Amino acid sequence: MLIEMFLEMQNLYPKLTGAALICSVPPSGNSGLVWRYLFSKPIAAFKVTRSLAAKAFQTSLSLCRETFFSATMEDNLVLRYQELMKESSRVPLFDLRKLNESLPVPKMTACSTEILVLGAKDDFIVDAEGLNETGRFYNVTPICIEGVAHDMMLDCSWGEGANVILSWLNGLNR
Repeated sequence: MLIEMFLEMQNLYPKLTGAALICSVPPSGNSGLVWRYLFSKPIAAFKVTRSLAAKAFQTSLSLCRETFFSATMEDNLVLRYQELMKESSRVPLFDLRKLNESLPVPKMTACSTEILVLGAKDDFIVDAEGLNETGRFYNVTPICIEGVAHDMMLDCSWGEGANVILSWLNGLNR
């Protein structure tokens, strides 16, 4: 009976084969990103802080677009997602103090899970160094897609990222 329950649980919760990290904050947290922006792009640092910390993306169409989407994204789509993000940003997803206590993330031991680290060339939040740090952490070469912004899965060029993910998924377990 116990063996049957164990086998049934394995079927319900199969071992994770792969994980795609898309425009992820690096394992050391966002402080490196913030400091790089402060010294190399002070205006961008101000905008990103205003957009995220002060939640100005909720009321400014242009700031919402610049923070999350490609410059070519149509206003009606930005407005649609802006409304959805307003609702979802009312509830904190996590306690930043507790999160910061857990950083940097400890290095992973040997893992059989394949990792895809995917970034966007036009990402206003996670810079190239942040993307590369994540790739080094997981010992993989990150892929950076041209012409796509931070919210890759909602961006008007979402197909670019989807094609990379699909290709990667098709290559798993071969």
